[in-house]
Amino acid sequence: MRSLIENHIDDFLEILTYEKRFWKDFWEKLPYKPITEHYANHFVNFYDKLCAISRNELTEFSHIYDKSKESLKEELSIRIRKSAHDLELSKEDFVIYLIAGIGEKDWVVVEGKHEKVIVFDVFSLWRKGKFSSLSDAVFQAVIHFRHGDLEGDYYDKSEIFKRLKDEISQMDNENILQKVCELLDKHIPYYNWTGFYLMDEEGMLVLGPYVGEPTEHVRIPVGKGICGQAAETKLTFIVQDVSRETNYLSCSPHVKSEIVVPIFRNDGSVFGEIDIDSHFVAPFDERDKEFLEWIAHQLAVRIVHWKEFDRRIKIAYLDSYISYILNEIVKYNIQFSVSLYVHSVPENVPENLYRFWRIARKLHNAKIERVVVVDSVEDQKAIISTPRGTYTLTYDVLKLSSQDIMHKLILHSSPETSTILFAIHHDAVKLAQNFVNTRLITQYVLKPESNINTILYAFLTGITAGYSGSFNRAMFFYYTDKEFIFQKALGPRTMEEAQGIWEAIEDIELNMSDFLETISKDFKSSLELVYDGKTVKEEKVQQYLDGKAHVISKVELPELAEELDINSDFALMALKSGDKFIGLVVADNNFDGKSISEYQINVLEDIGRQMALVLENRRFIETIKEKAEIDILTGLRTRRMFEEFTTNVLLEKFAVVFLDLNKFKIVNDMYGHEKGDEILKKFGKCINLNIRKSDLAFRYGGDEAVLIISSVERDVIEKVVLRILECFKNSTEMTFSAGVAIYPTEGDIQKVLKLADERNYKSKVSGKVEF
Repeated sequence: MRSLIENHIDDFLEILTYEKRFWKDFWEKLPYKPITEHYANHFVNFYDKLCAISRNELTEFSHIYDKSKESLKEELSIRIRKSAHDLELSKEDFVIYLIAGIGEKDWVVVEGKHEKVIVFDVFSLWRKGKFSSLSDAVFQAVIHFRHGDLEGDYYDKSEIFKRLKDEISQMDNENILQKVCELLDKHIPYYNWTGFYLMDEEGMLVLGPYVGEPTEHVRIPVGKGICGQAAETKLTFIVQDVSRETNYLSCSPHVKSEIVVPIFRNDGSVFGEIDIDSHFVAPFDERDKEFLEWIAHQLAVRIVHWKEFDRRIKIAYLDSYISYILNEIVKYNIQFSVSLYVHSVPENVPENLYRFWRIARKLHNAKIERVVVVDSVEDQKAIISTPRGTYTLTYDVLKLSSQDIMHKLILHSSPETSTILFAIHHDAVKLAQNFVNTRLITQYVLKPESNINTILYAFLTGITAGYSGSFNRAMFFYYTDKEFIFQKALGPRTMEEAQGIWEAIEDIELNMSDFLETISKDFKSSLELVYDGKTVKEEKVQQYLDGKAHVISKVELPELAEELDINSDFALMALKSGDKFIGLVVADNNFDGKSISEYQINVLEDIGRQMALVLENRRFIETIKEKAEIDILTGLRTRRMFEEFTTNVLLEKFAVVFLDLNKFKIVNDMYGHEKGDEILKKFGKCINLNIRKSDLAFRYGGDEAVLIISSVERDVIEKVVLRILECFKNSTEMTFSAGVAIYPTEGDIQKVLKLADERNYKSKVSGKVEF
């Protein structure tokens, strides 16, 4: 049998026995003319390049070659002759020469004595680190020779396919079929037409995106041609020589071979096909089949079932803990990418993998590096890559809860990443405690017995308590007439007092429930004694009144810092409802000297907004209540409230005092109603200032008032009335008459009221309190 492959490497390596100055002579005396002459003429400055070869390098190659030369020729021959029919070896129109050349080109075709010679430079292949791929490289050279190429370099299909897999897995879904076609056409030399056929509702294969010559086969019935057969049998079809295929639809006279790979739905039906035409004979092998079937598998997720995957990504639930962690990661500007390895069946993909998918799509500092479809459910994973390191969440980890995954990330990430993640987790826990505290405050203020005093102290405690905001001091100023007026404060006055508070901390519960249950409505902070009457002009802090918490240095607001004895940076936040000011909160770390942390600012803003909401709601309710219960002019309870009292008398015994201003009509007639209103205001103020806590006062009508005094002792009643009279007389130089009746001694409430009215008229004459 004629020798197809001739191994002359040993002969060419004899050059190593010569001095370099004789290498040119050695080459010219080789007994393989005209092959060696034609080979040398193929290169520019061939002999210069020959003599430039490193002797050491060529020697190293010879050692590698010696280890495998016994089997080399036989392996090559078997590989070539396996495809003898497709490569048309029967023509006997070429022979392969294995040599050690100048290492510049893997193979060239030259004229021999009787046939073409494919001169293969094994030294060149070795230089590229591909010596172990010699049989594949030589086979590839023969395929290209049959295609008409006269020279070439080996390309490793396995490496190309690996790189292209990576590129495809990084593609987004938009126009992915077209992009795959363009990618394969660009990087695989023997893929000369690349396209997709997609199955329509009628069961026809319809031409989809493609790259290559136009084709007339835009609709192909199942069973017809190579594409139709692949759809019918649901198998990958490889045809190395289409001229020998009877059921073949010719697309172009240039096409010599074809491979068709079905794309399946999860139910096993055919969605479409990948179709590759080549102008080469027998270019395809198992690597092409595996690569194209891999693409088809990826498209099952990226195209075929994408709607269901996309739906599950969009509804992937991100709870409050995850959301907080993500928001903080954005603040830290931690750049990261996520590589996702998913199963083709949406139901088999863990919820946490969908969560990472959603996260990487949404965050500006994150990206999806790649999406790879895997065959086994257990092979699913998410790889998180950051500049600080990479962490892989396996399938078992992805099935864990969010907190368990966070725990593993903290434990197994790089030290720098772990520190950041733990800091975020720690802040999340602190904010959760703050939420517990604000919830307790909210629950308290909704109780009927809550009062504004304890409400304010509760909020100030939330700002200052170690288990919440941890500020040393906090002060509240209420807003009125373009200024903020000091109202409440909490915190130590001196360092000694601060030390005492810190020593007592171990006795405090871990939330505010104890405080809210025990605080007295009459409690007054010692700090309030110092700052009572202090005011902050709106114009002085105008630039900070945006409803956010600001950290301010003493230099920025020196007058305020001095007024409030602030010796370091402090925080200031205006409480607003819409554009309306409610108050101002000032907080500092006056005694421990710590810098105000971002966490403290977050707590202050959370509590401050809650405080604004509660105070505005409280004020609104109190305003409505006052309008219904309190007379605007006098400040006394309304006539309606008196009628409610008379219909539901709760006191066992009391005195009813009827008061009526003397000569009030003259004041109105002489000075007008504005002056009359001023008199009535002073009348109501004197009454409210001089009745006891257990007494009630009502505006009965016009200039008349009714007192309910919780005593039936004449001396007690008279003292209350005379105190009111003295106050009124001093402020207005006017007097009033007063009639008294006792309930229930003198009858029911209506009779007692009538008696008091009658005695009031008698008082106008006598000028004294009439009983």
